[in-house]
Amino acid sequence: MSPILISIAAAVFVMSASLTGVIFTNQAIGAWMRQRLTYLATFSAGVLTVLAYHLVGEAFHESTSTVLAVASVVAGLVMLEVIHHVLPDTHHHHEAPVDHAHTTVDGRRVLISDAVHNVTDGFLIVPAFLVDWKIGIAATFGVFLHELVQEISEFFVLQEAGYSNRKALALNFAVSSTLLIGIALAFTLASFEAFVAILSGLAAGGFLAVVVRDLLPHALSSAKAHDKWLQHITAAIIGVLIMTSVIVFVPN
Repeated sequence: MSPILISIAAAVFVMSASLTGVIFTNQAIGAWMRQRLTYLATFSAGVLTVLAYHLVGEAFHESTSTVLAVASVVAGLVMLEVIHHVLPDTHHHHEAPVDHAHTTVDGRRVLISDAVHNVTDGFLIVPAFLVDWKIGIAATFGVFLHELVQEISEFFVLQEAGYSNRKALALNFAVSSTLLIGIALAFTLASFEAFVAILSGLAAGGFLAVVVRDLLPHALSSAKAHDKWLQHITAAIIGVLIMTSVIVFVPN
């Protein structure tokens, strides 16, 4: 199967995360899962850290210039940082009942923010598949986990903003389709051979930005607030070990 078809299939899999909010229409299950989302985010941080490490190595291996490899990684970090500052600050993970209600304006903001973030997710998946199918699958899994936590959190926001369960799920899925825009953009650039190394660096920087800007701060604040340091450290280590094992032991 061609990298394009594999990447599209990966995008569809990640898009399915937008429908997991349906689980939370059941109050008992929703309450149980909501308290454990934070560990899934920490696990995802471990997964994406390993992916970033391998993509940095690939950027240096494929690039004809060390300066270019470093610049591409830094550019990936900057790109995600700029997006974070430009978009409304509505990306957060709910762990427990919040002490405020979200408005319809918050609902629109979170959908716009999610649409742009999904473009970047699609853009980050492609270089991973171009490097190695194992890294591509690992990247898809890592992005899926991050999206799972994010989409569930956004489902709560939309519910609090007054959207019905059906409308919240439909809008989340529609917005998740912008992943395909990111994939199309990445493959357009990848058609120029010189851009493959640059894309690897951009993806590495992007994954690092997600870990440093979003996942780790959330894990640290949650561990501090609930005194669950051991659980979070364990979740991160498991994520690192699983992804390292997949990349090392699964043959090419």
